[in-house]
Amino acid sequence: MSCSSAIMTKDYQDFQDLDNENDHRQLRRGPPPTPRLLQRLCSEFRLLLLSFSLSIPLLVVVGVITSQNSQLREDLLALKQNLSNFTVSTEDQVKALSTQGRNVGRKMESVELQLEKQQQDMSEDHSRLLLHVKQLVSDVRSLSCQMAALRGNGSERTCCPINWVEYEGSCYWFSSSVRSWPEADKYCRLENAHLVVVTSWEEQKFVQHHMGPLNTWIGLTDQDGPWKWVDGTNYEKGFKNWRPEQPDDWYGHGLGGGEDCAHFTSDGRWNDDVCRRPYRWVCETELSKAG
Repeated sequence: MSCSSAIMTKDYQDFQDLDNENDHRQLRRGPPPTPRLLQRLCSEFRLLLLSFSLSIPLLVVVGVITSQNSQLREDLLALKQNLSNFTVSTEDQVKALSTQGRNVGRKMESVELQLEKQQQDMSEDHSRLLLHVKQLVSDVRSLSCQMAALRGNGSERTCCPINWVEYEGSCYWFSSSVRSWPEADKYCRLENAHLVVVTSWEEQKFVQHHMGPLNTWIGLTDQDGPWKWVDGTNYEKGFKNWRPEQPDDWYGHGLGGGEDCAHFTSDGRWNDDVCRRPYRWVCETELSKAG
């Protein structure tokens, strides 16, 4: 074998050894990555980058919304508190106005009551004044009549006796002591008179004015059956001024018997009572029969 052939053979063997060594390294390292795998890896990496790039603005948005939501909650709480304070304040103001309204209403009612009372008092004063004027005229007439009678001019006596009061054609005598109804009736008869017979509201006020708020016998009784006036005046068709639920002929007083005699009470209305109770009384007689 020539020298050159030996050299070529040795080179070929070295090349074979080198190639085998490379193949052995390649086998240890594994097969080279294929292009499809690389594309998949690139796609996943891009998707990851895209997701990350989208997540950052989303997180920013979520943070902003969370911050705004917190602010809205604070504003809502503040609004609720303000509304609650406003409601309480409004309720207090309404209560205050309601109280003021009630106070004004009470004051108006009080003023109205005072005005009504003043009007009533003025009306009563006017009535009393008229009664006094009438009484003064009657007293002057009676005094003139008595003076004429004392002069003895022979004229028929047409005036009330001394200490009697003339009113509407009758003469009245008002007691200052007390007696039972039978004793008072007897006293009046001895004076050629009778217990007062009240036939009108005007006469009621006249007698009440002179007697005041005192229990006073009048000439009305039911001792003999139904109620009758002592002078025969028709009771059923005439004037009446009984208290409510009177007469009741009450037996619970413990004095025996019922209640058969009528009298003025403190307010002027009539009541039936036991005839032997001691009350004041009023005698009445016609002016033409006086003397």
